[in-house]
Amino acid sequence: MTHIITVSNQKGGVGKTTSVVNLACYAALSGKKVLVVDCDPQGNASSVLAPAGVFESVFGGQEPVRCSQENLWVIPCGDDLLDQEKKLVTKEGGRFALKQRLEALSPDFDLIFLDCPPSLAALSVNALIAGTKLLIPIQCEYFAMEGLSQLLANVDHIQDEADRELPLLGLLLTMCDFGPFAQQVATEIRQHFPDRVLNAVIPRDTALAAAPSHGKTILEYDPLSSGSLAYLEATREILNGLQ
Repeated sequence: MTHIITVSNQKGGVGKTTSVVNLACYAALSGKKVLVVDCDPQGNASSVLAPAGVFESVFGGQEPVRCSQENLWVIPCGDDLLDQEKKLVTKEGGRFALKQRLEALSPDFDLIFLDCPPSLAALSVNALIAGTKLLIPIQCEYFAMEGLSQLLANVDHIQDEADRELPLLGLLLTMCDFGPFAQQVATEIRQHFPDRVLNAVIPRDTALAAAPSHGKTILEYDPLSSGSLAYLEATREILNGLQ
């Protein structure tokens, strides 16, 4: 069975793309065949994983492109992604376009990660309908709970309209400085969502911030950094949770 993991949070700057590329690379390292689909017009996942070239988006029919790492493929965002999003809004059944596209691709992969933009527009709606599991990166900050509640309510609404289910795989705490305030936020999130928060916590780490500027995953850039080891642990948890 192929697991399609939608990584989403309508709030920006919470580590969605960082989580996608680094969880994907560690899952590939474990021997899983992994595909990353970049659904974000900003193309940050593409800039890390995709080789140089001109590509279309998954909605334009782009086939998976092999990454430098073994067992890892990517479908970049493509220059056509914003145009494709406009078409999805007016196209009948447009919100099911990604689901239909992945039905043809999924037999070739064990895991597919969908990197979503920080919104709930057509691209994110497509990813939420196409996914089989939902992973939410959430920053250890004051407004985290408020944004999370809004996101879960919106996801439920989208799923009800599409007559689909998207079970919550987990909440991944990111950008944690492990100070008293961050610890308090983490404790509150764990109390509100018992058994839903991953034990692994992603720290604030300069290596995680620097790796994308070099076009590298954290595994390639600094595999022994605290951020790298945290994503390794998070990947283990996620893979165990999918069994």
